[in-house]
Amino acid sequence: MSIALRRTAGIAGVVGGIGLAAWLVFGALRDGEGGVRLLRHGSALVSLGAIYGGAWLTFSGGEDEETSDTVAAG
Repeated sequence: MSIALRRTAGIAGVVGGIGLAAWLVFGALRDGEGGVRLLRHGSALVSLGAIYGGAWLTFSGGEDEETSDTVAAG
């Protein structure tokens, strides 16, 4: 996967996770009981996972060999 595609997908994941979390805090139904409450908590965990995964995709080491900062031995 190219670095530009990884970063684009990562930023989309972070924005989507923040959007889902904001909707859960400000717009979701709060009077649900039972299954609806579990669904809301599960959605909160999914939003945290999307934020984590997006940050990992954005900032993980995926640089090309020729742009690496390491010094070649020899």
